[in-house]
Amino acid sequence: MKRLAVFLFLVLSLLTFAQQDIVAVVNGRNITMDEWNREANVQKLLLDIQKTNQTFYTVLTNTQEGLALLERYKLAVLDQLITKVLFIQFAEKKGVAPDDKDIKNYVDNEIKKMLTEASMTEAELNDYLVELGMGTLNDYKEKLYFQRKYSLSIANVYAQYLTASVSDAEVKAYYEKNKEKYTVPSQYDLLVFKTNNKTTADSLRQDVIRGTSVDDISKKYNISPLINGWVNENDTTKLPKNLWLLVTNSIKGTTLPVQQVGNEFYVIRVRDIKLGGTKTLNDVAEEIKKELLAQKQEEATKKVLADFDEFKKTSKVEIRYKSNLIK
Repeated sequence: MKRLAVFLFLVLSLLTFAQQDIVAVVNGRNITMDEWNREANVQKLLLDIQKTNQTFYTVLTNTQEGLALLERYKLAVLDQLITKVLFIQFAEKKGVAPDDKDIKNYVDNEIKKMLTEASMTEAELNDYLVELGMGTLNDYKEKLYFQRKYSLSIANVYAQYLTASVSDAEVKAYYEKNKEKYTVPSQYDLLVFKTNNKTTADSLRQDVIRGTSVDDISKKYNISPLINGWVNENDTTKLPKNLWLLVTNSIKGTTLPVQQVGNEFYVIRVRDIKLGGTKTLNDVAEEIKKELLAQKQEEATKKVLADFDEFKKTSKVEIRYKSNLIK
């Protein structure tokens, strides 16, 4: 009986240890304490803080509040780790899981590259990583493996959702519906002065006809031009609507008769004209295609996130870790 009790105690001890070693279970996939620690990398974080701010390091490691802050950080990392594991499983469910052999080859190549560039042996690299607070070489490989698997899972899922292309029919339909978007208004290079004195306006007009410089006219009459450059046709923020009717029916080089609007007199010279028009479908086809593709990519991204949210809702996540610092 005593032997049985001892045996049961040993079994229960082993089970308890295993339970503590597994911090979370995601759809049957265990997340171990080692894996969590690799992701959080608190050791390196503390070493970096110690090098830059000894006071903050002391507060973090020697006060209840500091330890609680570190614990909150670790719990946040655990939450992120669970999300990453879920996305990897989501990729598997979609049938686009990255190839395990490719991931291992990637890790091996990265390590070889590090060894070559640093002129180190694996043992030396292992010691160096430990010194940096990044764990052993094996820890580093495991972390590289997981990071690569997660990033490829993201890439593969999005590639599956982003298979949509843009047809010529879609481009044409968009063009016909949004022609005004590709219509360029006519532009007029105008010189316009405005004054409330008719005599001044008549004299000023003669100077404009003679080709007197804008600066000289401005100095002579102490008036700055209302417009001196290119403006879009029928821009009533620049010129009253009834004056645009005259401008648009003028030829290049015309100086209009003085025009009165209310109590103000306008001197207008049409220096040049650029006729507007609608760009052809051929001119804007590539631009439209890129815009439509961007829209489809945005829709696909939203669909990925929505489908992943649904996957998370139906997933079984059990967090076994119980914090003694955060309740």
